[in-house]
Amino acid sequence: MATTTRAMVLEHPEELRLREFARPEIGPDEALLAVELAGICGTDAKTFHGKLPYPTPLIMGHEILGHIAEIGERAAERWGLRVGDRVAVEGSVPCWACRQCHTGQYRFCRRKHGYGTNTPSTEPPHLWGAYAPLMYLAPGSILHRIDPDVPAAAAVLANGVMANGIQWVRNQGGVRYQDVVVVQGVGPQGLAMVVVARECGARLIVATGLGRDAERLELARVFGADHVVDVEQQDPVAFVRELTNGDMADVVVDVSGSPKALAASLELAREQGTVVCAGLTGKETLTPLLFDQVIWKELRLQGVFTKGADAVQDAIALIESRKYPLERMLTHTFPLDQAEQAVRAIGGEIPGLYPVKAAIAP
Repeated sequence: MATTTRAMVLEHPEELRLREFARPEIGPDEALLAVELAGICGTDAKTFHGKLPYPTPLIMGHEILGHIAEIGERAAERWGLRVGDRVAVEGSVPCWACRQCHTGQYRFCRRKHGYGTNTPSTEPPHLWGAYAPLMYLAPGSILHRIDPDVPAAAAVLANGVMANGIQWVRNQGGVRYQDVVVVQGVGPQGLAMVVVARECGARLIVATGLGRDAERLELARVFGADHVVDVEQQDPVAFVRELTNGDMADVVVDVSGSPKALAASLELAREQGTVVCAGLTGKETLTPLLFDQVIWKELRLQGVFTKGADAVQDAIALIESRKYPLERMLTHTFPLDQAEQAVRAIGGEIPGLYPVKAAIAP
């Protein structure tokens, strides 16, 4: 057995380097994960450029799919796992002792460790992210078994993309049978919103995107959208008004990260409708809204952050059902030594390279 392993480390903003680390010695409550795929999302791109308050040096990678490579006796009993089992790993390790954890809101734990986010590689045993062939699994981690026969390109979506879709559309957006739903933005998260809205029984789903999103808009149709709108060619508000005879949408989900789209979401929603706000616009961006619309229409604005374990479990069940060709979202896979290219591609920085979803196969 090799005594060292490598990892891609963000030494400083915009500086990724391959580094060697000692293979951790695993205690009875710990495990090692052989990383199969690490999904890349906009958070990685923002972290790479130093736009999020995460420490460096940092091993990124918080959308984690892998197999148990080594596991302690108590950990195996607690998690019900053994070497070789395939798992999706939640990106945070809660403290399990604070008020948030004790009230079932571990997503908001302020003392959590974060895989690929808020735990630097200087903290032993160092391998706190999935941009590496091996990753440390700390006591208190949340692991979900996933069918080994599911294509990796679909399985890697469980813990982030699809679980967020269930959390934001069903659990917090409250989409119900026969609802009209508009999804603003057709990146992976937007495509997941379309899938979940269809699963919730929406009678009409409209997905909006930009001119460059032709491939994504077509995927939205594949995943259940009844109509797609290129907002650079067509006014989505006028389109939905005509489509619904002026009734507008029961639920609007904004995952675009565009202040303009968020403002339009208030117009797209019906009276007493819900606007789910999921698209981050940046800590220095002020979004002007005609807030009187919220009052006159009695709108519910629902901010959403991340998912819970129930959403991850339901996402895995949906993926394992093979009802949708979800693997089509993953259009690009990069080796570990091309991590910078992968992150820049997700950030839209490489001309001619516009992945729907990308992952690193370390």
